[in-house]
Amino acid sequence: MRPGALPRRILGSTAAGLVLGGLPFFLILLNFRTDPLRTSVPRRFASNFFDLQATAFLNGRLSIPNGSLGIEGFVIDGKTYMYFPPFPALLRVPVQMLTHEWDGRLTLISMALAWVVLAVVTSRLVWLVRSCLRPEEEVSRRDAVMGATLIAAATGGTVLTFDAALPWVYHEVYMWATALAVGSAYWLLRVALDPTRNSILWLGGFTLATALTRTPGGLAMSGATIALAGWLAWRQGRIRSRRRLAIPVSVLAAGAVPALTSVAYNWVKFGHPYLFPLESQIWTQVNAHRRQALEVNGGTITGPQFFETTLINYFRPDGIRFVDYFPYITLPAEPARAYGGAFLDQSYRTGSVTAFMPLLILLSLAALAVLVRRQASPQIAALRWPAVGTVVIGGAVLGYGYLANRYTSDFVPGLIVMGTIGLWGVTSWRWPQAGVLRWLLPATMVGLSAFSLVAQMATGSLVAAQTARGDQLVTYLSLQERLSGGLGSPVDKLTSRSDDMPEGGSADDLHIIGDCEGLYVNSGDQYEPWNLVEQRDMTVEVTPTFVRYKPGTYRIFHQSGVEDRYVSLEFDKGIPQVRVVIEDEDGDFYSPWFEVARGRKIRVTAHTEPDVFDTRIRVNDGDQYDLHLPVAEWNKDWYNELTRLTFMSTHDDGSTDHIRVANRWGQVPPLCDRLADNASSLPVR
Repeated sequence: MRPGALPRRILGSTAAGLVLGGLPFFLILLNFRTDPLRTSVPRRFASNFFDLQATAFLNGRLSIPNGSLGIEGFVIDGKTYMYFPPFPALLRVPVQMLTHEWDGRLTLISMALAWVVLAVVTSRLVWLVRSCLRPEEEVSRRDAVMGATLIAAATGGTVLTFDAALPWVYHEVYMWATALAVGSAYWLLRVALDPTRNSILWLGGFTLATALTRTPGGLAMSGATIALAGWLAWRQGRIRSRRRLAIPVSVLAAGAVPALTSVAYNWVKFGHPYLFPLESQIWTQVNAHRRQALEVNGGTITGPQFFETTLINYFRPDGIRFVDYFPYITLPAEPARAYGGAFLDQSYRTGSVTAFMPLLILLSLAALAVLVRRQASPQIAALRWPAVGTVVIGGAVLGYGYLANRYTSDFVPGLIVMGTIGLWGVTSWRWPQAGVLRWLLPATMVGLSAFSLVAQMATGSLVAAQTARGDQLVTYLSLQERLSGGLGSPVDKLTSRSDDMPEGGSADDLHIIGDCEGLYVNSGDQYEPWNLVEQRDMTVEVTPTFVRYKPGTYRIFHQSGVEDRYVSLEFDKGIPQVRVVIEDEDGDFYSPWFEVARGRKIRVTAHTEPDVFDTRIRVNDGDQYDLHLPVAEWNKDWYNELTRLTFMSTHDDGSTDHIRVANRWGQVPPLCDRLADNASSLPVR
């Protein structure tokens, strides 16, 4: 069967696989909503980096405005650069030539487009590999089921679905890097089988795009293409004519040009073929642990000293956690651990490839039996090139001393290519003809693929809620409470209650302060262990009692945290006016003056918005004056510490010689109220 031949059974199998894989992916990408412009966090941090780079390109620059990348910026000679290669930014250039209205909101659309590319090249790869290993056989109903199952697992059952939960540049890069690497692998196979002009051009285009998206993938696929050029030249024997030389030279160019372009781009920015000067990153300048990691590891955070740590964490069979409450499947409760004395830069909760993508792992192992044959047919020999190229991509992350779940995305191109080879290699073996036994393999594949789809959706929906916070986190935990809550339930056992801020704990724990003054959830993250879910409004009513006002400042709120802050009312001297003051160690912040009168209440309300990490100060139920307090703040070690806001007076009704003061709590948040009722056996203030 030729690559272009698509019988009805293949079309049906492909369509079914893409629907089964695409549905969970897009549900997570859209976060079960209908907003195609959503971002990971409301303030769009890390969703606008490529828009900034595209604007810089249009202005004829590589550098980005100083301060625009936050801690991610690299400052070289007073100019700020982004370490990501430019391909996703280049995609935004046509849009920015027309409008800047969507700046910072195109990441989701870009990730959706990357999935479409992945879907097309994966589907074509699946059936091309089958034609290599079983060229004379028609596609049976059993083959169609297994093909659809593999396509579903590749397009919806990998860590890319987890990545889809957070539309920001860190995950957008992996979506495109994977799609383009698999596309490069497909065209690498096409060239190895039949090196036509068109196939070589497509290979060069995909390899160039891969190199301009993520350096390890680009260099790996460029290297495989260059090696293929050498193999083609060797296979032709002694070159006696310019015509016979044209094909190997063209393939060589398809691999060398992308590699040289990637090296040149990185060299212009950083003066190195592929590394970044981490000592110049703003994060390095503010974070003592990063500086220590660089010192311990010889000025870098890459090297063989991390192999043991990454191999164990990324491939351990128990790198997953099953719980008795929604979402039932989740990441390990603790951040990835270091082994063999490795000193890590950073480490987050990380699921293993083995536990979350078992079908692709097993099929990849089966592929080894196909690829290592000594007397291999030309078709099997051709399969080795995309296999080696995509596997090498995953090898790069094994030497990186920064562990996070998204980094397992580097293994996905190899798993898709190797898994496809393994599937059609296994089905070429002799199987029992009995009906039940014959369908054992497809049934096992369906079960393992379904597990991966569900597991990726479960982890993705959780990380989306915990990252966005606010209403999304409340909605998620409300669903958890409805499905797994109640007196004596698993959620009830997760819940604690005290008068103090939460400390210690483990992933998914819930903590209530007092009479639902605040509700917190444990993320399991060592750098930001507790997230605020809900907090009651706090209102202070101040009523002037004399015509002549006493000048001075009256403190009404105290915020404790890394720094102490106070919210005060400042009365003017001899004039019936007052303003709100936030007393901060970095300076005081003021509202405009506003009039007051005897007997008329001044109502100051602290209203917390967890999704923007702020407590807003509102006056008389309307005016905000852009005064706010942080919900949490980074300490000197860059661990995020929660803040706590309290009334300055512990009495409900207090007075001074010129004002009367009353403290009021706002409405109890519904979720916290339900959790508190179920946690009635716990100590209450």
